[in-house]
Amino acid sequence: LKPSVFRRSLGGGLVGAMSRWRTADLEFWVETDGWLWRQAIRDCRHTVTNPRGETFQRNWKAGERASDIWKGDWKFETSTQTVTITNGANGWENFKVTDKAVKKKISLVKLVPPNRWGVSGKQLMELADKVVETFEDQNPNVYEVVQNVIKPLCKDAGVSYALLLNPKGLKCTTFVTHAWFESFLAFVVDIRDHFPDFETRVFWICFTANPQTWKPDELNDLLGPSALQSPFAIAIQQCDTFLIVRNIIKNMYSRLWCVAELVLVFAYGESSVQVIGKMPLRAKESGNDIGLNATCTVPEDVQLLLETIELTDLDANALVAKAIRAPPGSILRRRRVA
Repeated sequence: LKPSVFRRSLGGGLVGAMSRWRTADLEFWVETDGWLWRQAIRDCRHTVTNPRGETFQRNWKAGERASDIWKGDWKFETSTQTVTITNGANGWENFKVTDKAVKKKISLVKLVPPNRWGVSGKQLMELADKVVETFEDQNPNVYEVVQNVIKPLCKDAGVSYALLLNPKGLKCTTFVTHAWFESFLAFVVDIRDHFPDFETRVFWICFTANPQTWKPDELNDLLGPSALQSPFAIAIQQCDTFLIVRNIIKNMYSRLWCVAELVLVFAYGESSVQVIGKMPLRAKESGNDIGLNATCTVPEDVQLLLETIELTDLDANALVAKAIRAPPGSILRRRRVA
């Protein structure tokens, strides 16, 4: 790289200089800021600034000889980069930028076990307060709450909402299965009204438990190679209550993850299975988009979930019909005690 060098007279034979290096990706400026005449007669500095606004400086003291100041390589450092400028016969000739190795912390999502990715009822109500403040008189669904409230809060930390609030995790007592098309506020109210001990219960809810700002490939790695090894399955097996929260907007069993969760709790869980909320008017118990014919937001999940359901040897469609028909407040199975 050859720099463009600009020299300016400071009067009395004194010279300041500015150099610029440019590549396809980077542009750096180096400026001599000081009074030079065979030796520095007062404190001076070189400053390097890159387009991101990061500044690199090298200072020297009065009394240093100019020959000492200019010879050899110069290094400018920030916490993330080192810039080395090589001096040659024609002055500053080239530069090299080296990114420093930064030790990346392991995400809490990978350190805290999935059965501790919970929020308390009190924290769920506080989230509802944030939603009311954000949306005012509107009635957002869960998709909108995730996009406008949860993601902005969790973006910088790169963790789930549950672990943002509880870095050490809270042991979950209740696994909540539901559909995102529902009214978020109605969802919270239904849960609150169902449990006398609502504020102290700890809920595993997918949109607060899983990191919503992660990229799709990162989420796929988190879910693992098998639905039986996923955070969902681990939490289902370790909670003492499995709560089905239905809604009047969308038949939740048109979502294959909801179908799989229902099957997994009957196949592997010991928890009580309880039903709250109303189904949409004339909700179908079967059809080309219900039960085993349900769909996923991520198409690749379909085969994974269907094979997991098949492995249980349970009649998924019969379980779905039972959950759809059940009156609000029903207990489909009491907790099994070993």
